[in-house]
Amino acid sequence: MLTDDNPQPFNCPLCNHNQYKEIKVFEDEVIVGKCNKCELLYTPKRHNTPEDLFGEISSEKIDMIFKPILNGNKRHFRYNIFKKYHKKIAQYAKGNKHLDIGCAHGFFIDYARSKGLQVTGIEPNKEIANFGRNYLNLNIINGTLDQINLTEKWDIISFTDSLEYFKTPISDLSSLVENNLNQNGIIFIKVPNGDYFFARHLIKTKLGIGFGGAEAFSPSKRVTHFNIKTLKNLINSLELDVLEGGFFIPINSPIWYKYTGIHLEIENPWYLGLKERILRNILHFIGCIEFVFFRKNHFSQAVYVIAVKK
Repeated sequence: MLTDDNPQPFNCPLCNHNQYKEIKVFEDEVIVGKCNKCELLYTPKRHNTPEDLFGEISSEKIDMIFKPILNGNKRHFRYNIFKKYHKKIAQYAKGNKHLDIGCAHGFFIDYARSKGLQVTGIEPNKEIANFGRNYLNLNIINGTLDQINLTEKWDIISFTDSLEYFKTPISDLSSLVENNLNQNGIIFIKVPNGDYFFARHLIKTKLGIGFGGAEAFSPSKRVTHFNIKTLKNLINSLELDVLEGGFFIPINSPIWYKYTGIHLEIENPWYLGLKERILRNILHFIGCIEFVFFRKNHFSQAVYVIAVKK
């Protein structure tokens, strides 16, 4: 159950409208709704501290989870998608200073650094930020945007699976663009696809068919669930020019908890979870076809936008 006292629903983070259609209610009483004005999927009733995603986690547990990667025996399960993120960024970046917001353990910017970028990360969780600093030797600032004072400017600012936890995305991004993004600098945003969650939830509630894994729209601490339309609307509100937008192939999430009871973040062998991986890729392909004809995509798991400051 929610421990936060939120007697009144929050307005839409994108257009500030206060009317919504209820889509889902989590067991912890978080509500997912669809804004009646701009159609953003968001949580009008939510946790007060969505950035506290990882909760309390010990440094010993973090060390254990990532020991196979640190030893060089295994790769992070997102390694291949990190390569795709960087490839997209490299197509448009005019400089090499890169800020990643919500960088978690830092494996993405560790990869970006290996490609010649000068990287900085921001991570709210203290223990996880310490891991990136101590084990990966990364420059990671611990805190949220409203807790830290950024005085530098960067050529690249990225959000990879983090913007959906921001309570005030427009004002937060506006400040970053104005004060911390160089001219001709780029913003790279990748978030889960809200339309994919909506389709999963609808199929589950109407037909009783689940896709396995976590339930749609989870974890409940997410504040927003952007699709390609609402993500571009966010960018347009910042007076940035959209360079590219689209959908990433599904991430092959680790399946180790099923076998070990531990949420290890190392790559799966190719044969584990193969059926699920094939199904996700087929759905992604169907979603891309749907987008060509209808400008909507209910089957790809992730959406991204790249924009430039002129």
